[in-house]
Amino acid sequence: MTVQAGARWKRPELDGCGFDTVRDRVHRPTGHRPGAIVAVVARLATLLLVLFAVTAAGTARADAPRQEDTGSASTAEQELAERFVPVIMLKEQSEACDPEGEPYGPTAVDIVLDNPEVALRQVGPYDPVVKRAPGAADLVGLGEGFFLDFPGSSLSPGCIYERDFDKYSADVPATVYAHVVQQPDEPGLVFVQYWFYWYYNDWNNKHESDWEGITLKFEAASVDDALSSEPVAVGYSQHEGGERSEWDDPKLERVGDRPVVYSSAGSHASYFDEAVYLGRGASEGFGCDDTSGPSVRVDPAVVVLPDAVDNPDDPLAWLSFDGRWGERQSGPFNGPTGPAVKDRWLEPAPWFEELRSTSVVIPATDSDARSVIDVFCGAVEAGSRTLIAFTVSPARVIVGFGILVLLVSFAVKRTVWNRVVAEPVDRRRRAGEILRLAARTYLGRPIPFLIFGLVYIPAVIIAGLIGALIAIVPVLGSVVSLAEGSNGANLVLALFAGSVAHVGAFVAINGLVAHYLRSEHDGMDAVGESIRATWGRRRELVGAFTRTFLIVAALLFSIVGIPWGIRQVVRYQFIGQSVMVDDSDGSQALSRSSELVTGRWLHTAVVTAVLNGLIAATALVFGLLLLILAAGLPLWLFSALMSLVSVLIVPLASIAMGYLHGDARAEHHEEARAEVLVG
Repeated sequence: MTVQAGARWKRPELDGCGFDTVRDRVHRPTGHRPGAIVAVVARLATLLLVLFAVTAAGTARADAPRQEDTGSASTAEQELAERFVPVIMLKEQSEACDPEGEPYGPTAVDIVLDNPEVALRQVGPYDPVVKRAPGAADLVGLGEGFFLDFPGSSLSPGCIYERDFDKYSADVPATVYAHVVQQPDEPGLVFVQYWFYWYYNDWNNKHESDWEGITLKFEAASVDDALSSEPVAVGYSQHEGGERSEWDDPKLERVGDRPVVYSSAGSHASYFDEAVYLGRGASEGFGCDDTSGPSVRVDPAVVVLPDAVDNPDDPLAWLSFDGRWGERQSGPFNGPTGPAVKDRWLEPAPWFEELRSTSVVIPATDSDARSVIDVFCGAVEAGSRTLIAFTVSPARVIVGFGILVLLVSFAVKRTVWNRVVAEPVDRRRRAGEILRLAARTYLGRPIPFLIFGLVYIPAVIIAGLIGALIAIVPVLGSVVSLAEGSNGANLVLALFAGSVAHVGAFVAINGLVAHYLRSEHDGMDAVGESIRATWGRRRELVGAFTRTFLIVAALLFSIVGIPWGIRQVVRYQFIGQSVMVDDSDGSQALSRSSELVTGRWLHTAVVTAVLNGLIAATALVFGLLLLILAAGLPLWLFSALMSLVSVLIVPLASIAMGYLHGDARAEHHEEARAEVLVG
């Protein structure tokens, strides 16, 4: 499809505000000396001949087609642009204002030009309005000191931008802009750039307007040669960088000659497939680019742009606007500049050569990877919100950060970090002493604890088998499809199965470590003894864990029982230790653990939260390093390496839990003795 240049544009009326013209004035002499008549006549004759020659040359130039003035493209350029115009896939929205989907589409800049709700502003005190409803002619020659301002606040978008986009673009077809470039110092190459204009960028760096796109590279000496060949490579723009692919690479999906572009929801970065990616840019930082389906196909019209437009009457005169296409904000929240301002506009070769060959794909179908990326995406989003809040109200963010520092400082000073002895295990210790002792114990004897940590390997295998079973059992698929679709519900069930296996493994390791810390043997003899003892108590451990999981899950899923569920989570922290140390059976372990936590719930909750935070933070950092440094790992290898983190770090937490259990037992014994003495 093709949009004729000028079909949807209007020539704006000149308002005389800030756009004055300068006229030349010709001064003629008022008199002549009689003796100079002949000389004057000769000079006038010469001048007339010169003027005639200049006029003839100017007329010839005016009759010749000028792409800079008319904005027209050659037939070959138009044909080339139409042949390879991309197919754009947008993440489907489940409903209006759904933040998980893509509410915008690639459109024409017409929707913001001659729009009475859009203002052209000049940077200055209060950013005064230069003109309402600015047209293409009003933008000619304006630089960095000018910007367009849309309705709404770019840092607090709500649903305003989506509703306005739907209103403005109702009668405007999906559109992309093409630019054919032959870089002077690269005579054997032709580049075809496709620029996508988006009304709003709803990512970590929120801002009005967004320019993204792709570039095709031809090994050709002319546009006609390119038209008779195929591209050798294609580059997809992703934030400030991008990814490239050879034209015959299997990762490049095509519909005939048209490359398929999967646009990331919100950020509009262009990718080659449906997935969740780790997006990154120098100013935007890190974030999650989501192109996962279901997707909506868009077949846009194409408008070919010239290198430059100087004529204000040209409907493409907006191309010469060097200002910002959106509300003025600080840093990455500022409105972007247009395509012609970019270095790659006329020199695409250097940009193309710097593109990556791959992007970091998040294996989001795996429970371990999903948890890593969910935590990471949440952290990035929280950081982005903090930056936005700081931009809007620096004082509020500074005060909030100060309060957080005071709370952390208070918590650290509330405990002591003295070096204490490990024997006996049942001894009163402060939280800081427990954490320090656990680290020293682990580093002093790492091998036994790493052996105990291997319990996580069968836990991961069991979780995977449960997830596979859920996916293939027809009854489960039918049940979950009644709710929210089999794929999404299967993922939820798989994550649930994974959490059951992981928590169960943690309980087992807690029992192993608690027994080992009290063993009278040394070295591998103590390890073997603890393994045999724990295996002998496997029924009691499974019974205690099953009761705990069912009770807590029922309370949490009931919504109204969430406070009681959180309460019981803390009260049941010592079920593994109670089975192995206190010789409790399944039901008794819950009662014994609750008894030990009574009167010290907050202390237990804080230490447990710190330990879980340590596990989560370690897994997050390790997972991110894998995602960044080892992109393209197969899913099974990524899962195996993520499981290795649990093998390494969970035993440290179990040691701390063992000493916390000993602290609770010591306090309980003191209280029992005090009651006997009082009695």
